[in-house]
Amino acid sequence: MASSYPFPDNVHVSSSVTLKLNNSNYLLWKTQFESLLSSHKLIGFVNGAVSAPTKTRQVVQDDVSSEVTNSQYESWFCTDQLVRSWLFGTLSEEVLGHVHSLPTAREIWLALAENFNKSSVAREFSLRRSLQLLSKKEKSLSTYCREFKSICDSLSSIGKPVDESMKIFGFLNGLGREYDPIATVIQSSLSKLSPPTNDVVSEVQGFDSKLQSYDDASSVTPHLAFMTDKTNPCAPQFQPSQRGRGGRFGQNRGRGGYTTRGRGFSQHQSVSPSQGQRPICQICGRIGHTAIKCYNRFENNYQTEVPTQAFASLQVSDDSGREWHPDSAATAHITSSTSGLQEVKAYDGTDAVMVGDGAYLPITHVGSTTISSAKGTIPLHEVLVCPDIKKDLLSVGKLCDDYPCGVFFDSNSVYIIDLTTQKVVSKGPRRTGLYVLQNQVFVALYSNR
Repeated sequence: MASSYPFPDNVHVSSSVTLKLNNSNYLLWKTQFESLLSSHKLIGFVNGAVSAPTKTRQVVQDDVSSEVTNSQYESWFCTDQLVRSWLFGTLSEEVLGHVHSLPTAREIWLALAENFNKSSVAREFSLRRSLQLLSKKEKSLSTYCREFKSICDSLSSIGKPVDESMKIFGFLNGLGREYDPIATVIQSSLSKLSPPTNDVVSEVQGFDSKLQSYDDASSVTPHLAFMTDKTNPCAPQFQPSQRGRGGRFGQNRGRGGYTTRGRGFSQHQSVSPSQGQRPICQICGRIGHTAIKCYNRFENNYQTEVPTQAFASLQVSDDSGREWHPDSAATAHITSSTSGLQEVKAYDGTDAVMVGDGAYLPITHVGSTTISSAKGTIPLHEVLVCPDIKKDLLSVGKLCDDYPCGVFFDSNSVYIIDLTTQKVVSKGPRRTGLYVLQNQVFVALYSNR
């Protein structure tokens, strides 16, 4: 027998092709099998590069022509059947039933390609839909991660890998509300760098470990502190600032990074719904019109009904000079010191303040204080003292519950409005992305314009 075609009969196919072809792994199986054939110079038997010789050939002897068996065909046939047997050995029973009657390796190869390439389109649609609908819900985080990875791997196996940024988005989107703090920090970091999906999963697993460390969820009601200043571009993007937002975990949950939630956008203002988004006049202090439309605009002798209220906008701190950062998503006032607080009591409860990296900061005391206004004082009850907090947080919701006022944010300032008189009683600027009720000296620079 001629040796025109290679015949590697001592190959351990299962060492090179580790998969049995089924309905979900065609592209992975195809990649392994092509590598095996290429390494033995047999790829032409399935891609059509090596065609079958004729079975017989013409021989002329003593001027007599006759047909004899073509030895090259016999060599080709033996090698082709060897490749065919390799194919059969790597097919699942279900798949083998569809192609077992095909005579050559190339016919089997083409039949498999036609069958699985068609089903790959439907499978891609099914997998992408499963990825979109996947959510953690009552599962453990490890189970959710395994299911997510399995779907992504299945898409890769059919030649439709998921983009890294879409992997991160899909993974975070399915986590649930209790993971909002760490999810927001990660999403805000995506504008500066594109971390690998594995790094994002590790960050979430670390956050989950902290959550799970509290065995009795009812005994610990953490407060959140997640409003941040804009991060230094050179700083590590997965180390959230411990500034700002304070809120009770499980109620109004804060978000970290560069969020606009609760900070100066009219859809989140805390003014009574009956006031809507009506403007505040800078001249007379009334709600419903701006200074350019105020009928007192050109009245040189005009004074507000209560001039002291104009001065009140210059001093909006408490008596100790503490600067408060108002936040509409917060549900508790938080400060770092007992200085200036009244009725201070040591705190012996189980609550904690939760910051953006998942750490829990202890609460040491509870007290009360006041913010000066033209009407007297604005009370701040149940102020939590957390020595490790970086900014003093003013809960807009609690302030409105304790005092008949509304809070209005615009792009430059924050206003506290007495809902009874509809007058601005306190005002603070916006500094480096945060609204501040600051301590300013009472200076008699009141303008009558």
